[in-house]
Formats: sequence, C-alpha cells, structure tokens
Amino acid sequence: MNLAHHFAVVLGTAPTPQPDHVTAAGQAASQASDSNTSTAADVLTAIGPAGMLLLLLMAAFALYVVSLSLHPNAKCGRCKGAGRHHGSVFSYAQRPCNSCKGRGIQPRLGRRLFFKQQ
Repeated sequence: MNLAHHFAVVLGTAPTPQPDHVTAAGQAASQASDSNTSTAADVLTAIGPAGMLLLLLMAAFALYVVSLSLHPNAKCGRCKGAGRHHGSVFSYAQRPCNSCKGRGIQPRLGRRLFFKQQ
C-alpha cells in the first residue's frame, strides 16, 4: 500500500471493500435494533392513562402494605391511647377500656382486613 492510501483510510475517504447491498443491510439491522429499545416516555404512551392510573394505584397499595408491616397498630380511638376510661360522674374512677382491653392500641383497619389472625 502506498502512503496516499493510508491517508485515505485514516481520513475515512477510502472506498469500502463491501458491496452497497451489504452496507445497506447492516444499516437496516442497526436501525431495527434501535427501534426495539424504548424510553420511559414510549412506555407511558403505550400503556395510556388507564394503565398509568393502575400503576399508581398498585404502587400506593404496595406502600400501604409496607406501612402496615412497619406500624401494625394505632392508638385506640375511645381511650386515645391511655388504656383507661375515666368515670363521667366520679372523674377519679377509672376502668380498663372495653375497646382495646386496656392496652391503648388497636390493630389498624388494613391489618384486620389483610392479615387476619387465627
């Protein structure tokens, strides 16, 4: 090879050894592989607003279940977490709360619905 050919190869102006139909087939294959990759915007437009709403609801439900597992109990609504009721006539008199049985906490509604105790 001569020096002019080396410069042509380095500069990218040298003729390719492949025929045009092979180059065109390679370009078509690379374009097909590019079209298979999708971005988040493409996925969102494909699932539509109803699918997006469904995904958001599923994410919110998953977060609620995690919250239930981390914090399964809430303060009792009747005794406000004290575990005791004060008498209405004799305010110094106390008794255990009937609702929470004196514990001051009750299981959350989701815990009672989804994680039933036997």
